[in-house]
Amino acid sequence: MAIPGEPEAFHGTLTRLTAGELELMSVNSSPLVTRSPARDGGDERRFSLHLVHSGRCRLRLGGADFAAGTGDMIVVDARRPYDLAFDRPVHGLVVALPWARFGMHAGKLEAQAGRPINLGVGAAAVLSGFIRSAWDELAERHGEDWPESASQVIWDLLTTILQNGLADAPAGSRADDLRRKAAMLIDRYLFDPEFRSSAIPEELGVSPRYLQRVLAQAGTTPSRLLLARRLDAAAARLRQAARPCRITDVALECGFSDLSYFSRTFRRRFGASARDYQLRRGGGDGR
Repeated sequence: MAIPGEPEAFHGTLTRLTAGELELMSVNSSPLVTRSPARDGGDERRFSLHLVHSGRCRLRLGGADFAAGTGDMIVVDARRPYDLAFDRPVHGLVVALPWARFGMHAGKLEAQAGRPINLGVGAAAVLSGFIRSAWDELAERHGEDWPESASQVIWDLLTTILQNGLADAPAGSRADDLRRKAAMLIDRYLFDPEFRSSAIPEELGVSPRYLQRVLAQAGTTPSRLLLARRLDAAAARLRQAARPCRITDVALECGFSDLSYFSRTFRRRFGASARDYQLRRGGGDGR
């Protein structure tokens, strides 16, 4: 599909799935700079929740200017025009907010439009992860058989956030926020053997040196964080006694293309070989 007036600037796909009251739209887009026109003030769905599923973008709405990365959420008021820009492909999710359900929070939604929602703690962090998981599940099932209770979970979480107040992350939390985003990015590409720690600062829009310094404050580095999360994922699979699996398969599934490296680092982290670890935890024959 193409944005009217910009036939050469944009190529992408838009998918809409619904389940009960839940309406999710997915937009995969090439690099884009565009302005969304204001809609008629009588539009029933004046507000929507925009979430970056992967990649990053910049949104300008009114006097707000916000750089959003993977997992970030922004409230958009469809009555007001906004600028959207990103220099690389982005996958975004949009949750339409039924006016009948959220009209009572109009003032809070209007005040929040174009500003980041603090995902550091509480219901907002849960909501971001749940929406992304809901989309993956809906897409895998082609929109079928998704329980309608999922929409109720999303509405309940969002209502809780609105009742508690939407706010920008506190000024002192920038480093914590960057570490959280780095972990979320790693988790998204955890099982991709082509994903390297060198890609993390680029995806997050920061310099490698700055990311190194922020992670060093937590006693780690980009490469150690990626390795630790992959090893933890491998250990979790080996502990699944109900689903015996070969260690070679586990290593490959968890992003390790070098089996010798996997064996050495696993033993160093857990104090036992992957096979012994699996046998002790009752996870199969360990071949």
